Amino acid sequence: MHETLLAINEEIRDYAKKTEERYKNDYSKLSELSIQYVSERLQWAKQKFEQNINLTADEEIFYFKHIKSHLLALIQYYALVQKVELKKPPLQKKKLKEYYLKALYKVKKKLRKRQFFYNYYKANLDQLDDHLFKRIDHDLFFHAGSYILDIDKRKSTPTLHIFAQVEAYEMLRHYLKKKINSFSKAKEEKLLGKISRPLQWTTSKTDLIELIYALHAAGTFNNGKADIKEIAEYFQQIFDVELGQYNRVFYDIRARKTSKTKLLDNLKDVLLRRIKDTDNELFI
Repeated sequence: MHETLLAINEEIRDYAKKTEERYKNDYSKLSELSIQYVSERLQWAKQKFEQNINLTADEEIFYFKHIKSHLLALIQYYALVQKVELKKPPLQKKKLKEYYLKALYKVKKKLRKRQFFYNYYKANLDQLDDHLFKRIDHDLFFHAGSYILDIDKRKSTPTLHIFAQVEAYEMLRHYLKKKINSFSKAKEEKLLGKISRPLQWTTSKTDLIELIYALHAAGTFNNGKADIKEIAEYFQQIFDVELGQYNRVFYDIRARKTSKTKLLDNLKDVLLRRIKDTDNELFI
């Protein structure tokens, strides 16, 4: 099942990257196509796992916690991005930044209302998984505004939709922060001018996340006092890359069946080869 999650995430990342390149400024089309694609992957996952009566308790928890919840979150995320961008007024840059700041404030407010679930999700805890991500023996009915929400016991868990919503808003938070930071970056480039083309990270985001976690584990920055969030945000800024839910990608790295440190192993190999090749040369 870990391999299924890795495969689905890789497929979605590849599709999202290609779609974003093709429809960079057409948020409506981008969201529509992304929602359609993720919905198809969700339907496939439902057919594969929800009808399987032989799932173990651990497999059931993993499916609802890491696969279905994540796919539902992606669908909500693309719908939220579409809503934010379509409601965006044709304002000057300064006013536009204020618009995104207000949107970010609303997102943080919503996450604060789900503080327990947000903390559980961000810390990747598992102590309550038996209660949160296992199906129960009866349907649940919740008040949702002016209507009643029916939670089918066969297809959901008591908190599945809450965690999906939390993850969706966390992804939207990262999206809005990137939008806001882009205004500061544009102003800085205008003042300083582009002296030279900046370095670009040209391998996968997963490789960068593996490197970030390795540097954090080694206590490389600030005498080991820098936390993973500080390091990740710094790398996102200097390489102008959005890492998104890097803690979830790190979970994928941990779940690898072969080498869990592909990038680091490759870096070691190529450096040793470089050292060997230069043993008899003047090192400059």
